[in-house]
Amino acid sequence: MFSIIFSDDYPLRREAEEFLEQWYGGEEFITAHTSGSTGEPKEIRLPKQDMLLSARATNLRFSISASSRLLCPLSPGYIAGKMMIVRAIAAQCAVAFVTPSNRFTDSDAVNDFLKDGPVALLPVVPSQCQALAGWEHLPRIDNIIVGGAPLSPGMEERLANTNTCTAFYATYGMTETCSHVALRRLGEPRFEAMPGITFTVDVRDCLTVNAPEYSFGRLQTNDIVRLTSSRTFEWLGRYDNVINSGGIKIFPEKLERELAPLLPFQFYIKGIPSEKWGAETALVCPADAPLDDAEILALCRSRLAPFQVPRSVIRMTQLSLTSTGKIRRI
Repeated sequence: MFSIIFSDDYPLRREAEEFLEQWYGGEEFITAHTSGSTGEPKEIRLPKQDMLLSARATNLRFSISASSRLLCPLSPGYIAGKMMIVRAIAAQCAVAFVTPSNRFTDSDAVNDFLKDGPVALLPVVPSQCQALAGWEHLPRIDNIIVGGAPLSPGMEERLANTNTCTAFYATYGMTETCSHVALRRLGEPRFEAMPGITFTVDVRDCLTVNAPEYSFGRLQTNDIVRLTSSRTFEWLGRYDNVINSGGIKIFPEKLERELAPLLPFQFYIKGIPSEKWGAETALVCPADAPLDDAEILALCRSRLAPFQVPRSVIRMTQLSLTSTGKIRRI
């Protein structure tokens, strides 16, 4: 039977209750907001039927049934938290909400919940992953999905090599699709479609999500991918971010993954105008990054091909971030 369990000091209970009031109300839609990582956040209306389809697909993928137990350390005010409630409703099972925190693993409420049995699904954001690798109760979690922002290569490698039966997945999706439409096992390159979803690409090699059972039917993205089948792809980067330097396409996200193990601070790669090449790469980082420009560029040269190496370093007082920790490229 469906139930929501709150810890005694849970500060967001009213948000969960308001969602349930909307869910069981007369409207056919739920109001949600996009993340703002690729533009200004906007309010959208998600059909409840789409949310149920997505929830059932996830439940099917992870064998979530009425006897399953779900755990959520994310806010019910965001789509990730809302969808955990819908998954529990669809499966008629229990979901426990605990205070969102990067140290939720230390919570007495979490430890008490796990004493009563394993958890079928736990969603987290990258900032919460640091506490997972050495968590004594990790073997009691069957599946963990990581969303909201990309994991650093180092953290992905650490989780992928964790000596436990727990399965870790990166998610691909957006608010408009209610949740993830594809999953990638950490340590593996390809995303695989959720049940009921297939993929094609447009003339730009950008991913098209085909979902005939959903109200949107077909959704065109600006994500450049390498399509490996109608149900699998490798993500390369955002079309909006591609840098065309002297006729060569450079994917900033690929460079960032290469450089992340070398640079101990947040940064991103962007294109800037070049009289000679049309555009060239630059590295944007905080003003107080602990390396000087020459050291940063030297590290870049040690890892990247010559045409990929940033020609300059741009320092900003503070990098702009979304509420989930994604960098806003400006």
